[in-house]
Amino acid sequence: MAEEFIKVDNLRIRYWSNDVAKAKDSNKPTVVLFHGNAFSLDNWKETKTLDALTSAEFPVYAIDLPTGKGSKSDKVDESKFPTYRDMVPIIEKAFSKLGIGFRNLVIIGPSLGGGFAVSYALAHQKRVEALVLIAPALHRLDQKEQDELSNLEMPILLVWGDKDTLIPLEEFGRPLKNQLSRSKLLIIKDAGHAVYLEKPREFNEILTDFLSEIS
Repeated sequence: MAEEFIKVDNLRIRYWSNDVAKAKDSNKPTVVLFHGNAFSLDNWKETKTLDALTSAEFPVYAIDLPTGKGSKSDKVDESKFPTYRDMVPIIEKAFSKLGIGFRNLVIIGPSLGGGFAVSYALAHQKRVEALVLIAPALHRLDQKEQDELSNLEMPILLVWGDKDTLIPLEEFGRPLKNQLSRSKLLIIKDAGHAVYLEKPREFNEILTDFLSEIS
């Protein structure tokens, strides 16, 4: 297992990959994990999600996006990247450098990371096998992307804490479920916005069950 940096557009982007990721003949989709605004890939270590995915023999890449308060990658000037779509070319280049640009991907994104995951999936539907969105923050999707959400054709797992006050379930989660034709919504009780951090064991079970279904 390795934590390294790649260079993309003069940005040092931090990532973690497991040994399974080196097995290019793996018949399982490659799982890519983004993070929320205040967090980094380190949170996926804390929750043991990386361990759970590795034990299930999935190729895994956790990436610190070049944005957000907790990321340990070099940061972009966010005034030049006002929408999620503006960041997609950087994500594409990062995936290409990692050798996963044309693999079947499952992208996991909480909050801010969920917005980037959706934007990438809208631009590259044939590359994305499934999405796992944890209370995604979709406010930086542009209008065209907002209009195209219902066109996403891959399986989508939505995970929400029932006590999320930042992106409330009733205001955002259930309407999003109705907008996404192939989605299912799983609600974790007594959990807030960072539900995967508050209930890691339950989240990991939900995640691995979903990946087993689509694999």
